Amino acid sequence: MADTAMLKRLGRNLVSTTVFQASGYLLAAINVPYLTRTLGVADYGVLAFVISINAYLYIIIDWGFSLGSTRDVAQASGDEDKLRDIFWRTMTAKMLLSLLSTAVLFALLPLNRVPAPIYLLLPGLLNIFGAVVTVDWFVQGLERMGMFTIYSIAGRSLVVLLTFIMVHGPKDTWIACALQGVGSIASGLAGFYIACRYLKMGRPRFPLRSAVRQIWQYRHYFLSQSSWIAYSTAAPLVLALVAGSAQVGLFAGADRMTRIAMALTVPASMVMYPRVNALLAQSRLAAAKVAGPFLGFQLLVAVALGAVFFLGADPIATIVLGPQFHKSADVLRWLSALPLLTGIAGTLARQFLIPLGWSRDVSRITIVFTLLYLVLLVGGCFAWGATGAAIALITSELLLSAAFTLHLLKHEREFTLASLAALSDTPRHVTDVARILRDRVRPRRAADT
Repeated sequence: MADTAMLKRLGRNLVSTTVFQASGYLLAAINVPYLTRTLGVADYGVLAFVISINAYLYIIIDWGFSLGSTRDVAQASGDEDKLRDIFWRTMTAKMLLSLLSTAVLFALLPLNRVPAPIYLLLPGLLNIFGAVVTVDWFVQGLERMGMFTIYSIAGRSLVVLLTFIMVHGPKDTWIACALQGVGSIASGLAGFYIACRYLKMGRPRFPLRSAVRQIWQYRHYFLSQSSWIAYSTAAPLVLALVAGSAQVGLFAGADRMTRIAMALTVPASMVMYPRVNALLAQSRLAAAKVAGPFLGFQLLVAVALGAVFFLGADPIATIVLGPQFHKSADVLRWLSALPLLTGIAGTLARQFLIPLGWSRDVSRITIVFTLLYLVLLVGGCFAWGATGAAIALITSELLLSAAFTLHLLKHEREFTLASLAALSDTPRHVTDVARILRDRVRPRRAADT
């Protein structure tokens, strides 16, 4: 029989993260069409370029804490002293890394790819500060996603509201760029305050020596995490350098649509990652029984999303993004395979290989295929522009998924077979979760009446 307490916690966290992702989908569905029409293809390409730069700055500050520290918090749940130590050690490490990120930002200012330095400097500094105070990794490890949901939705909503108020044409592109950092700071500060008050973190401590040690120990998480994000952020940068901002806009519009839809699977991934790590500390078989059904869920949703994008590429490009983005339809058809491939690679890495202790191998594999992707990307952008960028992305993701699959079968065959066997129990688990949620709703309805 399924562990009722675990199912309740999973169900509660899944509902919270689903609400969070659904709100992001809704807000992006409002914000992206407004920006594409208001800014136009070229200036939307400038915005995409700036967002990509900030994504790399965030990678430096995150340093894989969303994987490593989340795992540590999940395994230390219930031990307040350990939790406080993990919290302040990680925050100190992020502060140190923010110095490196700031140096990188100023080194990028001479790039002649934006109308003025303020396009990079202002949103860059705002995002760096927001990344430092963000504690998503902490609440995720504690499996308290309700708190995470509230402040994240508030930050996203603020960005959309300010966009409609302040961005009215291409001349306001710099404002649209800066607003990305405003949302990050708003949600980050709110989350930091709530975490410190609710979990009683005590007075701030800055253990520099242990923070430096943690940075070194988490280097493999950083390498694997940065390689994953490179797949989603490198294309606008390379396109801006070799093909111009118009091609960046065509690619970014199609890529944004696919990634908004792919975010629908993120709630389950955020819930399952700390749960799998916590279960592994008790039993590998228990972890396999959770990881297997989750892989099946990811594949099912990914196939459905891919079919929607392949068959509906033309109306999505022209109706959602605007008539001037009609050429994005070809890019979108290629990217329709992205949900399936990233679903396979991401799940095998985060729910199987990394929790099982293969983080170093994951980082090595992802680095190899990231380098391959960059080579393919440069060639594809020169030859076919935005469409070539999409082809390079799909090709590298296909090879990465195959590499992770082969590595798992070679080194963790027993765990893999147990996970696949657990797929047969998936309908029962779904029924249990639905029953628990139904039982929680009924008393509330009765009380209301």
